[in-house]
Amino acid sequence: MWGLFKRKKPESEFLALLKFDADKYALAVEQFFTQMDSATRAHVLVAYENLLPVVSVMYSEAIKNGDVFTLDNFIPEAVKMLEASHGHEINSRRWAWFLFAAMLGRLERLSKTNAGALMAGAKVWCLLAEDAHFLKHLLPSNIVWKSDEKDWFDLDQSDQRMLEWTINIAMPPIFAEHETIHEFAQTHDFFLSPFKNRIGFMP
Repeated sequence: MWGLFKRKKPESEFLALLKFDADKYALAVEQFFTQMDSATRAHVLVAYENLLPVVSVMYSEAIKNGDVFTLDNFIPEAVKMLEASHGHEINSRRWAWFLFAAMLGRLERLSKTNAGALMAGAKVWCLLAEDAHFLKHLLPSNIVWKSDEKDWFDLDQSDQRMLEWTINIAMPPIFAEHETIHEFAQTHDFFLSPFKNRIGFMP
């Protein structure tokens, strides 16, 4: 009986984002990544590169059970895993980075039909590109990521090459359509040539 009067657990701020319209979601994600420290953004780039395999496994399991599984389903699962890993630093960081990567992946999907999401995504990817070089120091000794999850990155490249790789290879090509990316390429003196065959998170 007394359970009826217990205070309801506050909703995760990340789950609350899923209720926003596309414009508000895009602005919130952009601000979130802008305020994020460089090391975390670098690790989110690693998570993003490994997100599709993780989501694919969950998608396959859902299909077997006759269910549907998208990034909108993955984000609540990541929040649950993050909350469950409280006190376990490795799992906590891993699920936090995957959660942030999923938020970015959702932004990619929304960018197909929403100009605000397209602009926000372009700005976020510029931030990730500028921070990619930190992985040369962060990744080799990091124990959160498995060795095969690190294989996406050639850490022997120059800082400039890692920046270019992030925009031309890692970034979903839809963001390359935005003037923000064209201006970024000009400012950082490289040729914009996005990898068109990248598998993204849009239907």
